[in-house]
Amino acid sequence: MGNSKCVFCNTDNIDKQGILYQDNKCMVILDKYPITKGHLLVIPKRHYEHMLETPDTVIDDMFEIAKIAGITVMKKLKAPGVNITTNIGKTAGQFVMHFHVHVIPRYEKEENPKDEFKFDHGHEINEELRNELVKLLKIRKHKE
Repeated sequence: MGNSKCVFCNTDNIDKQGILYQDNKCMVILDKYPITKGHLLVIPKRHYEHMLETPDTVIDDMFEIAKIAGITVMKKLKAPGVNITTNIGKTAGQFVMHFHVHVIPRYEKEENPKDEFKFDHGHEINEELRNELVKLLKIRKHKE
């Protein structure tokens, strides 16, 4: 842990939340302000502001652990669904500027639906916009 001003780099804060898992790259804790029962955070031990500046090996490890955490909360809390997500930047909902992955169990009757994290796929993209975005957003994998 490396940034003295960062809440996730402060081991006292982490210890209070209860460490559910840790390895040499990351750890899993309960979210202090959970959206639902069993909301977990997967946090790298080194300080990175967000996923886009985090080394691939750390991301790989974190998402492997997030997958296991998702399976665990679904099974043990009988949650029929789970969101596994990260936010990058304040406009995307990132409040702590230390990369972390949310594992949010979802239940048939949400006991705390305050996050309003729902998908509305009711509007099909028009052909003109689709063509523009296809040209603009071609993704090329960098050479490793």
